[in-house]
Amino acid sequence: MRKLVVPNSFLSEAAEALRAGQTVKLHIDGQSMYPFIHGGKDLVEVVPCPPEGELPLYCCPFYQWEGRYMIHRYIGREGDECLMLGDGNLVRIERVKRGDIIGLLRTIYRPDGTEQVCTEARWLRRAHWWVRLRSLRRFLLPLCRLLHI
Repeated sequence: MRKLVVPNSFLSEAAEALRAGQTVKLHIDGQSMYPFIHGGKDLVEVVPCPPEGELPLYCCPFYQWEGRYMIHRYIGREGDECLMLGDGNLVRIERVKRGDIIGLLRTIYRPDGTEQVCTEARWLRRAHWWVRLRSLRRFLLPLCRLLHI
């Protein structure tokens, strides 16, 4: 199978489909959500997000930030800004206006045929612990890669 890498601006079409109420499936590249999403391998399903209302803590919104489209973990709010942190990131937290959140990650489809529903309480608890272990990620991420987690 030939791999085609497209620029991030291509995701604007996915954003328009989500705004129109459609569900989209995307292959994501990059390692900012590792170990929960394996960039270049996993297919993710994103559903439209209502423009208002509180997000479930530790969910993964699809949003636009500084002209780029991303899926990172929602870790809370400060005022009218939603705070996002990639699972593979050590430091950077994006501050996003609620109106810039377009969709929510619903399912991850793995190459081996398994599926991970990202709205399940068990998955959100694992994410909660991963966020709490943020100070140890410098050591945990290389270990996850070594163990192929």
